[in-house]
Amino acid sequence: MRFISLVPMLCGLAVVAQAGLNRRFAGQWGLMSAVLVNMVVATVATFGVYLAVRMVPGLWPEAAAGQGRFGGLTPWHLIPGLCGVIIVLGMPWAMSRLGAVQSALLLMAAQLITSLVWDAMVEGRPATFPRVLGSGVAFLGAAIAVWKG
Repeated sequence: MRFISLVPMLCGLAVVAQAGLNRRFAGQWGLMSAVLVNMVVATVATFGVYLAVRMVPGLWPEAAAGQGRFGGLTPWHLIPGLCGVIIVLGMPWAMSRLGAVQSALLLMAAQLITSLVWDAMVEGRPATFPRVLGSGVAFLGAAIAVWKG
């Protein structure tokens, strides 16, 4: 297995851990306060990584590309950050009502459908039969878990 294959797995682990812990912290502080702390930590950590990449471009060449220029900023550039807020706010809320398994499976099902459309329409990678079938099987598994859950 290539190292890059571990990155999405780590991200999957992080989504569940982040949502689960934020759900726990929401019990102490309220969901909005937990999300605020989460986002402050994320901002500080991102700034630290940004500085490290800018100071040592060879550390992560793909991330250093563009040299930190923000010219041509449009509303489209704000969408990823808003998506992050939706994820950080929505997953703990969903987990408190559905549980971690159902929430993660529904998240995965939505990611699979969105990924098929994104690859086809944005990346130019067609939705081949094996990719659609694999996504469909995973989606069916999510539906069964939610329906029987």
